[in-house]
Amino acid sequence: MTDMADARLPRFKLDEADFLSQYWQQRPLLIRGALPDFIAPIDADTLAGLAMEDMIESRIVSFDQGSWALAHGPFQAKDFERDSPWTLLVQGVDQWLPEVAALRGCVDFLPAWRFDDVMVSYAVDGGSVGPHFDRYDVFLLQGEGQRLWRVGQYCDESTPRLEHDSLHLLANFETVEEYVLNPGDALYIPPGYAHWGIAQGECTTFSLGFRAPTLADLSDRLLESVVERLPPTLLLEDQDSITGHERPGEISRRQIDNARAAVINAANALDDGVWLGALVSETKTPLDELNMEPLAQQLVLDPAARVLWIEQAQCIEVFCGGESLSIDKSLLPSLLSLLGSASLLSESASAELHQLLTFLWARGGLIDLEDL
Repeated sequence: MTDMADARLPRFKLDEADFLSQYWQQRPLLIRGALPDFIAPIDADTLAGLAMEDMIESRIVSFDQGSWALAHGPFQAKDFERDSPWTLLVQGVDQWLPEVAALRGCVDFLPAWRFDDVMVSYAVDGGSVGPHFDRYDVFLLQGEGQRLWRVGQYCDESTPRLEHDSLHLLANFETVEEYVLNPGDALYIPPGYAHWGIAQGECTTFSLGFRAPTLADLSDRLLESVVERLPPTLLLEDQDSITGHERPGEISRRQIDNARAAVINAANALDDGVWLGALVSETKTPLDELNMEPLAQQLVLDPAARVLWIEQAQCIEVFCGGESLSIDKSLLPSLLSLLGSASLLSESASAELHQLLTFLWARGGLIDLEDL
C-alpha cells in the first residue's frame, strides 16, 4: 500500500469533546485559527473554470438596485463581468479536486456518512448570498481575503421570508453576533440559525456541509426492511390490551399502544442496520450502470464516493452507492487503509480482497490512482 495521508490537512483546532457536547446542532461557534497558516487550495480563476463545466453545479447570486437575483451555471467568461456585488458558488468541489477533498480531514471526528460536500464560494467586495438559514450543519472556513459574518436568530418554517422566485431569504434579520473571518478562521453554524456573510474585498470561503436524512426517509427504509423479513403469517397478539370494558366500535388507547409496541418490537428484533447504510451511502447522482472495466493496478478511494461500513456479529457490511457487500472481518484493516487515503495494488490482493475491490470499483467507489 502507498500512504497518501500526508496530503490531508490537520483537524480544526478545537476541543472536540467540548464541541460535541456544547455546540454541535445546538449553537454557533467561532473558531479562530481553526487552520493556522491555511493557504486556500483553489483560487478564483480555477473556481470560475469549474463553474463553466456542464456537469458541475454552480450559481451566481447578485444584488443590484435593491433586488436579489440568482443565475445557474454553466457560465461563460462574460457572466463574471458584473458591476454590482455578486457571489459565485460551486457545489461539490471536493469531488473534482483532491486538495479540496482533503478538507474533509479537518472534521473527521464527525461520522463520514453525515458529510455532504465542500462548496466553494468566491465573492467580490460586498458580495453576499443574503440573510438566510439552512437545514444542515456547516463549517464556514475562510480561504483568501476576509468575510464579515453576521449570526442571527433561530429560524423555522414559520419564519417570514422575502418574496422571491428562487432564493429563500429572510424578511427580518436580527444580528446576535458579528465576526470578521480571516484566512484559516472557521465559523460553525447549526441547522436553523440565520447567518449573513458579506465579502470585505475579494474573498473565498469553503463551506463544509453536513446533511441528515429526513425522518420520513429513515422510517420508510426501516419499515421496508422489517416488512421484507417478517413472516407473512405472523399476526398481532392482543396481550393485555382487551379489557372487556370497551364501548361499541371503540379502538381503545391501550389497543393502539399494543399495536404500536408490536411494530416497534419487530423492528428491534429484525433490524440489522443495513437499511441505514444503504440509504446514506447513496450519492446525489444515481449510478446509471456498473463499471465493468478491469480493475486498475493501483486503486484509491474516489473523493466523490460514499463508502461506509457496519460491523455485524459475524462480518463487516460494506456500502457503496446504496448497495452492500458482506466481507470477512479480517479485511477490515485493508478497508480502513483505503478509507484513510491509502492506495492499494489490486494484483497482489487475496481472492476475498479482490472481491471487495471489484464491488467498490464497479460502483464508483474506487478509481485509478493515476486519474487523481
